[in-house]
Amino acid sequence: MRFLPLVLPLLLMTAARGEGEDVKRHVIAFVEGKAPDPLLMDAVHEVIDLPLNHLGMVVLHHHIRTGPPPTEWLADARAVLLFLPHAGDPPDWLWPWLETEVPRHGLRVLLLNELGQLLRPDATRFGKWIEAFGLRFESHFAKGPLEVVSEFRDERLCSYEADPRPYAIHHGPRSTGPANRVWVTTRSRTDREEVCHPVVTGPWGGMALDPWGVRLGTLDQDRRWHVDPFAFFREALGLDGVPAPDPSVLNGRRMWFMQVDGDGFESLSSVRPNAFAAQVMLDEVFRKYALPFTVSIIVRSLTEDYDVKEPTAKMLLAREILNLPNVEPASHGVLHTLVWQEEAPPEGAKTGAGGLMWYPSLANYRYTRANEVKESIRFINERLLVPPRRCELMLWTGNAMPPEEAILAAGEMGAKNLNGGVFRWDPWYDSVGFVSPWSRRVGKALQVYAGAGNENWFEGFFDTMPGSFAHIAETIARTGAPRILKPADIYVHFYSAETPVRLAALQGLIRRFAVEGETAPVFASTYVKAVEAAVLGSHVRRAPNGWFLQDFGDCRTARIDGEPRDVDFEKSRGLVGARRLNGSLYLHLAGSDAHVVLAEKPAPRPHVEQANCVLDGARLVPAGVTVTATAHSERILVLAGFPPNAPLLLSLGNEQSETRADASGRLEVRLPGAGETTVTALQR
Repeated sequence: MRFLPLVLPLLLMTAARGEGEDVKRHVIAFVEGKAPDPLLMDAVHEVIDLPLNHLGMVVLHHHIRTGPPPTEWLADARAVLLFLPHAGDPPDWLWPWLETEVPRHGLRVLLLNELGQLLRPDATRFGKWIEAFGLRFESHFAKGPLEVVSEFRDERLCSYEADPRPYAIHHGPRSTGPANRVWVTTRSRTDREEVCHPVVTGPWGGMALDPWGVRLGTLDQDRRWHVDPFAFFREALGLDGVPAPDPSVLNGRRMWFMQVDGDGFESLSSVRPNAFAAQVMLDEVFRKYALPFTVSIIVRSLTEDYDVKEPTAKMLLAREILNLPNVEPASHGVLHTLVWQEEAPPEGAKTGAGGLMWYPSLANYRYTRANEVKESIRFINERLLVPPRRCELMLWTGNAMPPEEAILAAGEMGAKNLNGGVFRWDPWYDSVGFVSPWSRRVGKALQVYAGAGNENWFEGFFDTMPGSFAHIAETIARTGAPRILKPADIYVHFYSAETPVRLAALQGLIRRFAVEGETAPVFASTYVKAVEAAVLGSHVRRAPNGWFLQDFGDCRTARIDGEPRDVDFEKSRGLVGARRLNGSLYLHLAGSDAHVVLAEKPAPRPHVEQANCVLDGARLVPAGVTVTATAHSERILVLAGFPPNAPLLLSLGNEQSETRADASGRLEVRLPGAGETTVTALQR
């Protein structure tokens, strides 16, 4: 039988790059300040980046007191986002830039929360500028529910997480353009003819003014999205039906992974007398569950001398753990930096727990931020791992705010990086505004954020409520439905194996989300690579009746929200399958590039609907599917697109059997145990 390769030949893909219109995926966010505070995120990054990321947008943060943004940013920019405080005057360059560069480059405009700086020094300049958007500025103002009458386009869209009407303000422009869509209308109770539209979208972009857009704050009750950010930004940026790279999904399933920070490796556990917590974690987690785990160590927790001549007992235990086939080796530093902003301890500064580093010193080691990364990875590679295994990840320590040099150092050592951006989203932190974005840009480097908070976020974990980490389940559940915003990430330390209650909480989370849940268990680096590809690559180009997806690299999923059409697999190339989930169409890429053709009722063709494992060598053949499935546990594949009840020939490696598709044309294949198996299902 002649197999048709799924990935397009290079020449065809190269020709495709000259066709259609590129979807620009960058949003330039103007925020106040000269440079980012290394310890504080600006509000755009902390609250707004996540919904934009989910829609496939990459946000470039620009601090307005440093001058205009780099001109090279404009080539891929879709919009400029203005999120400026009320106080202060705009820099001299801002108004000329807005008046010339926005129309010159066809940029959409996102106006959020405050207009204050834009109204100075002369509000007439602002009024003239927004006339092109079908908006007219009138300086009305009233405040409070007794003074303001408000009307919503849709209650669900305009009171998304809380009702903004108790905080009502009557201000902002009035929409006059027929192409605009008004979301919120306000009137003064004393003059009903005074109309303002503080939330409006149009072909030019969108505006959501305080308090009708988002209420900021660090405490639970202070942070709420009033407008639905996903719907608002999708409409304001013209993204209806546009594919978005989705690094949290693999083969139609949400990724699951677990990363273990090295803290507590050498702690004694009450689970087993005189046993290190690391030994308990090895026996009760890494060996007990046939799942992939990403595990890091702190060099100083294993030895008192970097140049130790003979391996210590703790080094031998670390070797045993890190060389397990279902463990991905990672670093958690040499001394476990707590405050990454300091290059070296200031004179007289405390360097122990609570100071610059958790461990104060290590013989034959000189602390620098780069050495924390390079020397820890080198120690693991040379002293703990059996070649060809290598340290795959740097898991950031302490405040997890590494400088550019530290992140680049990990790359120089051949390792990716993860951690930081931890959060909770539950009744105590009850807003999607607490969910961190995919990543953080630091100069030329990219830091990839974790997918949830760890044990430290839960009061009582270390004393009165040792099982409190079990409540992270609410955060993991919320970030998986109705939208998959993050992977199902269980982020722990070795000290989760210090007591029976802590260990039981961890095991319960593993069973719920990895063993029983509908996820795709992977090493953490799989997710990190997918994020890097989504941020730094992943080009989308329009094609007749579909899309060209190019340079997706290790991000093997694209998502189209609300797409009513189905994939025409006969005409598409570079896809291994597709799945509808939570109202979205997920596309499974076989490689870095694909040509997706959509149709109302295309002819069915066998394809992969979902799989809980890594798929290699996937090909759609004339009468079926062939794919190699690899995992550390039972592999589950659901193949679809066969005729209902069709007789099939199923090959699992060298074994063949006859079976049938079900009434919907699907076939579920289960491969017990870990391994790598080539699966071929053909209609007879």
